[in-house]
Formats: sequence, C-alpha cells, structure tokens
Amino acid sequence: MGTILVLAILMAVVAAIILNLVKNKKQGKSSCGCNCGCCPMSGSCHTSKHLTVLEIEGMMCGMCESHVNDAIRNNFKVKEVKSSHKTGLTQIQSDEVLDEELLRKAVEETGYKVKSVFKC
Repeated sequence: MGTILVLAILMAVVAAIILNLVKNKKQGKSSCGCNCGCCPMSGSCHTSKHLTVLEIEGMMCGMCESHVNDAIRNNFKVKEVKSSHKTGLTQIQSDEVLDEELLRKAVEETGYKVKSVFKC
C-alpha cells in the first residue's frame, strides 16, 4: 500500500513539472531563464550579453565549420563562436550587438549562404 502511495505522489510531481515546462514553452520562455525563446538555440545558457545565431547553408564538414568560425573571429570581437554542419547553425556570443549585414558579408565571402539571423 505504501509503495502505491509513493508511486502516486511521484507521478503527480512529474506531471506538475511537465505541465510547467509546457506552459513556459508556450509563453516563449526557455529553461536557461534568459527568455530567449525567439531563437533556435533557446535553452543554451550563455554568459555574454548578446547571443546571435546564424542559419547557414552549405556547411558539409568540420572544415566548413572552421572556415565560418574563423571568418567571424577575424571580423568581429566575439567571446565564443561554435558552428555545426549537422544543424546548419552558428552560435555567436559577444558583448556587443553584431551588425547583421557585416555578418552576412563575412560568412558569404567564405562561400556559404546565411539564410537567417536570430538575435537574443
């Protein structure tokens, strides 16, 4: 009888947590607390003031990721830049807002196409 009671309480707690996560997701809040639900990388905690995510077409391998990362590092003052050819996304953390037009130009000069830019 005690096991059934403990199981029922545990199931109620799990259900409450799931309902809370769904409610927060619908309100555009992410689990990192920075309310950056507008970008595809929401939930990725970041410590710098600005997070910029680029959706890039044409990255096929790790070398492509390096080309994009180097282009961004060489043209902007950033804290961190990470690209993934698997997702087609580049995540940039910086202390200042990055100019979207200059970002597009820097990346496209390397032969890749910037499909979209998300700023949080």
